[in-house]
Amino acid sequence: MYVADHRSPAGSTAPAAQRVPAATRSSVAPQWTAPPRRRPSGTAGKVLAVVFAVAWLTCPMVEPMPVGDVHYPLWQLPIDLATLATIVGAVATLWRGSPRAPHHGIAAGVMMAVMTMVCPLAGHGPTGWWTWVQAAMSLFVILTSVALVRIWPTLRRPVS
Repeated sequence: MYVADHRSPAGSTAPAAQRVPAATRSSVAPQWTAPPRRRPSGTAGKVLAVVFAVAWLTCPMVEPMPVGDVHYPLWQLPIDLATLATIVGAVATLWRGSPRAPHHGIAAGVMMAVMTMVCPLAGHGPTGWWTWVQAAMSLFVILTSVALVRIWPTLRRPVS
Protein backbone atom coordinates (compact mmCIF):
# COMPACT_ATOMS: atom_id res chain seq x y z
CA MET A 1 0.00 0.00 0.00
CA TYR A 2 1.31 3.44 -0.90
CA VAL A 3 1.11 6.51 1.28
CA ALA A 4 -0.87 8.36 -1.37
CA ASP A 5 -3.28 5.45 -1.76
CA HIS A 6 -6.47 6.33 0.15
CA ARG A 7 -7.99 2.92 -0.23
CA SER A 8 -7.89 1.06 3.04
CA PRO A 9 -7.75 -2.69 3.29
CA ALA A 10 -10.81 -4.49 4.53
CA GLY A 11 -11.11 -4.49 8.26
CA SER A 12 -8.76 -1.53 8.74
CA THR A 13 -9.57 0.96 11.46
CA ALA A 14 -7.81 3.87 9.67
CA PRO A 15 -10.10 6.88 9.10
CA ALA A 16 -11.10 7.57 5.53
CA ALA A 17 -9.58 10.56 3.74
CA GLN A 18 -11.48 13.70 4.55
CA ARG A 19 -12.93 15.63 1.69
CA VAL A 20 -12.83 19.42 1.61
CA PRO A 21 -16.10 21.01 0.52
CA ALA A 22 -15.94 22.79 -2.83
CA ALA A 23 -16.96 26.09 -1.27
CA THR A 24 -13.83 26.27 0.90
CA ARG A 25 -11.36 25.38 -1.84
CA SER A 26 -9.59 28.22 -3.58
CA SER A 27 -10.35 28.48 -7.26
CA VAL A 28 -7.00 30.19 -7.95
CA ALA A 29 -3.79 28.25 -7.54
CA PRO A 30 -1.25 29.94 -5.26
CA GLN A 31 1.34 31.87 -7.22
CA TRP A 32 5.02 31.36 -6.48
CA THR A 33 7.04 34.55 -6.42
CA ALA A 34 10.80 34.59 -6.65
CA PRO A 35 12.73 36.32 -3.92
CA PRO A 36 13.90 39.81 -4.89
CA ARG A 37 17.13 39.76 -6.88
CA ARG A 38 20.02 41.67 -5.46
CA ARG A 39 22.05 43.89 -7.75
CA PRO A 40 24.37 46.80 -7.17
CA SER A 41 22.84 50.21 -7.37
CA GLY A 42 22.69 51.15 -11.02
CA THR A 43 24.35 54.54 -10.77
CA ALA A 44 27.65 53.40 -9.23
CA GLY A 45 28.13 50.57 -11.72
CA LYS A 46 27.27 52.70 -14.73
CA VAL A 47 29.56 55.55 -13.68
CA LEU A 48 32.44 53.12 -13.18
CA ALA A 49 31.70 51.48 -16.53
CA VAL A 50 32.04 54.84 -18.29
CA VAL A 51 35.20 55.70 -16.31
CA PHE A 52 36.80 52.34 -17.20
CA ALA A 53 35.93 52.83 -20.89
CA VAL A 54 37.44 56.33 -20.86
CA ALA A 55 40.56 55.03 -19.10
CA TRP A 56 40.98 52.34 -21.76
CA LEU A 57 40.43 54.83 -24.59
CA THR A 58 42.91 57.26 -23.03
CA CYS A 59 45.75 54.75 -23.27
CA PRO A 60 46.09 54.70 -27.08
CA MET A 61 45.08 58.36 -27.42
CA VAL A 62 48.04 59.70 -25.46
CA GLU A 63 50.61 57.59 -27.31
CA PRO A 64 52.13 59.42 -30.27
CA MET A 65 51.91 57.94 -33.74
CA PRO A 66 54.99 55.98 -34.77
CA VAL A 67 57.44 57.68 -37.11
CA GLY A 68 58.44 55.96 -40.32
CA ASP A 69 57.42 52.60 -41.72
CA VAL A 70 56.37 50.50 -38.75
CA HIS A 71 55.10 46.96 -39.12
CA TYR A 72 52.50 45.42 -36.85
CA PRO A 73 53.88 42.23 -35.30
CA LEU A 74 51.30 39.44 -35.50
CA TRP A 75 52.32 38.08 -32.10
CA GLN A 76 50.75 41.23 -30.66
CA LEU A 77 47.32 40.54 -32.19
CA PRO A 78 46.14 37.97 -29.58
CA ILE A 79 47.20 40.34 -26.81
CA ASP A 80 45.29 43.22 -28.42
CA LEU A 81 42.17 41.11 -28.87
CA ALA A 82 42.34 39.77 -25.31
CA THR A 83 42.69 43.33 -24.01
CA LEU A 84 39.70 44.47 -26.04
CA ALA A 85 37.62 41.49 -24.87
CA THR A 86 38.44 42.04 -21.20
CA ILE A 87 37.66 45.75 -21.19
CA VAL A 88 34.39 45.22 -23.07
CA GLY A 89 33.51 42.46 -20.60
CA ALA A 90 34.38 44.68 -17.63
CA VAL A 91 32.38 47.64 -18.93
CA ALA A 92 29.37 45.46 -19.82
CA THR A 93 29.30 43.66 -16.46
CA LEU A 94 29.73 46.91 -14.54
CA TRP A 95 26.93 48.49 -16.54
CA ARG A 96 24.63 45.54 -15.86
CA GLY A 97 25.61 45.27 -12.21
CA SER A 98 26.90 41.71 -12.36
CA PRO A 99 28.51 40.28 -9.25
CA ARG A 100 31.48 39.23 -11.41
CA ALA A 101 32.17 42.79 -12.55
CA PRO A 102 35.07 43.45 -10.14
CA HIS A 103 36.87 40.34 -11.37
CA HIS A 104 36.39 41.36 -14.99
CA GLY A 105 37.76 44.78 -14.07
CA ILE A 106 40.91 43.25 -12.58
CA ALA A 107 41.45 41.23 -15.76
CA ALA A 108 40.94 44.35 -17.89
CA GLY A 109 43.42 46.37 -15.80
CA VAL A 110 46.03 43.63 -16.03
CA MET A 111 45.60 43.41 -19.80
CA MET A 112 45.91 47.20 -20.07
CA ALA A 113 49.19 46.98 -18.15
CA VAL A 114 50.38 44.20 -20.45
CA MET A 115 49.59 46.36 -23.47
CA THR A 116 51.52 49.24 -21.88
CA MET A 117 54.57 46.97 -21.66
CA VAL A 118 54.09 45.36 -25.07
CA CYS A 119 54.00 48.60 -27.08
CA PRO A 120 57.68 49.52 -26.53
CA LEU A 121 58.67 45.85 -26.92
CA ALA A 122 56.95 45.69 -30.31
CA GLY A 123 59.20 48.51 -31.51
CA HIS A 124 56.53 50.88 -32.78
CA GLY A 125 57.06 53.53 -30.13
CA PRO A 126 59.62 54.61 -27.58
CA THR A 127 58.99 54.94 -23.88
CA GLY A 128 57.93 58.44 -22.83
CA TRP A 129 55.57 60.38 -20.62
CA TRP A 130 52.61 58.64 -22.27
CA THR A 131 53.88 55.29 -20.97
CA TRP A 132 53.45 56.60 -17.42
CA VAL A 133 49.95 57.87 -18.21
CA GLN A 134 49.06 54.46 -19.62
CA ALA A 135 50.54 52.76 -16.55
CA ALA A 136 48.52 55.09 -14.29
CA MET A 137 45.31 54.27 -16.17
CA SER A 138 46.02 50.54 -15.87
CA LEU A 139 46.81 50.88 -12.19
CA PHE A 140 43.63 52.89 -11.64
CA VAL A 141 41.49 50.16 -13.24
CA ILE A 142 43.26 47.41 -11.27
CA LEU A 143 43.09 49.16 -7.89
CA THR A 144 39.49 50.27 -8.38
CA SER A 145 38.50 46.72 -9.28
CA VAL A 146 40.36 45.29 -6.28
CA ALA A 147 38.50 47.75 -4.06
CA LEU A 148 35.24 46.75 -5.74
CA VAL A 149 35.82 43.12 -4.83
CA ARG A 150 35.63 44.22 -1.21
CA ILE A 151 32.82 46.82 -1.38
CA TRP A 152 30.67 45.39 -4.21
CA PRO A 153 28.38 43.46 -1.80
CA THR A 154 27.65 46.67 0.12
CA LEU A 155 26.50 48.35 -3.09
CA ARG A 156 23.91 45.64 -3.61
CA ARG A 157 20.26 46.45 -3.10
CA PRO A 158 17.07 44.53 -3.89
CA VAL A 159 15.54 45.12 -7.29
CA SER A 160 11.78 45.56 -7.17
